[in-house]
Amino acid sequence: AVRGDVVGDTLFYGRGAGQDPTASAVIGDIAEAAMALDLAKCGRSFSAHKLYGKVREIGQIVSRYYLRLNVLDRPGVLAQVAAVLGRHKIGISSVIQPESEEPGESVPLVLLIHDARESDLRKALKAIESLKCIKSAPRVMHVEDFD
Repeated sequence: AVRGDVVGDTLFYGRGAGQDPTASAVIGDIAEAAMALDLAKCGRSFSAHKLYGKVREIGQIVSRYYLRLNVLDRPGVLAQVAAVLGRHKIGISSVIQPESEEPGESVPLVLLIHDARESDLRKALKAIESLKCIKSAPRVMHVEDFD
């Protein structure tokens, strides 16, 4: 349910993708719409062109990213992931990797990625998925700043 100054109360419903994906998508859309209110500070997927914005191809978007991997807890795994990102000119701003109960078990590896082009990140993710230390598909989200 959304309440707007002009439209009042509105309700959107339907089968949807599930609670968490839907919430994430709605918050992302609201954030991008809020940033687009002022063309000087429009979202990264728009570029100012006279009075109207122009949608960029998804591969051209530059953003920071949250990346969560499920990896084996063994020496060299972080180095393998970092090497793939480095080959695609993608920098890491921070890393969180908790210890596992037993060496060799799988653990989450959470990375915050510096500004990177979407197309470069997608290529890197394909290479990362092929590493033997990766136990499931990577999870990735855009990180937006609210200035």
